[in-house]
Amino acid sequence: MNDMTQTPGTGLMLPAGTDLQALFRDTSKVDPLIERIEAEVRAHVPDTSTAKGRDAIKSLAYKVSRSKTALDDAGKTLNEEARAQINLVDGARKRIRDRLDALRDEARKPLTEWEEAEAARQTRDKAIEAELRDHGMTGQETSALILATAMRIKAIALPDDFGRDRDAAEAIRTGTMTALRVMYEATQQRERDAAELEKLRREAAERAAADEAVRIERERVEAERLAAERAEQERKDAEARAAREAEERAAREKAEADRIETARKEAAEKAAAEAEARHQRELAEAKRREEEAAQRERDRIAAEQRAEAEAQRKREESARIRNRVRREIAAALAALPQPLTPDAVAEALVAGSIPNTTVRF
Repeated sequence: MNDMTQTPGTGLMLPAGTDLQALFRDTSKVDPLIERIEAEVRAHVPDTSTAKGRDAIKSLAYKVSRSKTALDDAGKTLNEEARAQINLVDGARKRIRDRLDALRDEARKPLTEWEEAEAARQTRDKAIEAELRDHGMTGQETSALILATAMRIKAIALPDDFGRDRDAAEAIRTGTMTALRVMYEATQQRERDAAELEKLRREAAERAAADEAVRIERERVEAERLAAERAEQERKDAEARAAREAEERAAREKAEADRIETARKEAAEKAAAEAEARHQRELAEAKRREEEAAQRERDRIAAEQRAEAEAQRKREESARIRNRVRREIAAALAALPQPLTPDAVAEALVAGSIPNTTVRF
């Protein structure tokens, strides 16, 4: 293969001094020539692990394509000069096109497979970032579910071949974990407040039951007092009817009984007043606790609103940065020679002419 022509700037893979038109006058030479090109292409060892190796693959495929074009152009010229042999020449041209197109595709296949694998990896990396970012929690779930979601996101591992910005991905994870932490703490507080409110309601019900028992006991005591008064009056009437002579003694006994009854009434009223005062104090304490619980709920809602506002600000800042990066990349691509080709884009990326992008070797 040392006699293959490699003229700088031509990109041809033809034997030195080849008379291209002579090939079409003796078509038996076409297949051996193609086989020589095939042998050189298949002797090339492709390497997609480096930019240099990938460029070599593209260069080899380009040379095959240029050789095909040169042979095809020579056939066209000969066809114009020798119209009588046009069918023979066209047949050779078709074999050249078909076989060299296939050979070009064969030469480029390793790079094509690498590009497809690279695209799949980039799609996977974007999906990982989306999973780190989109936790799906609204703040209305239980604290246990929010904690489980945070543990799931924390456990997501970045693959060794993760091609995007690892620091940026970790920053996304950190932002998500921070939002979930705020949401988790607010939810825990809400759950504690709900439990405290339920406890207060239960205690209020117990106090109401106790108050009802006190009321029943007070009515019982009053009934007994009235019964005792009736019995006392009946006794006095009986004594008056039985012995008028004991009227003075009975009057003194009645006065003493009245004094004792008054003292008992005063004691009962004092006890009732103390019980009522204690009840009012308990009601005031329950109201204070309810107001504190309501204030904590308002504080929790305010904290959630602040957290949502901060998350919104971060989302808007992220969107602004993405739009700026997209505009800068689009402007750099528009500045390249037109029409834009994959090779031109690849060269610009390797040269670092596209802002916000990095090519790793």
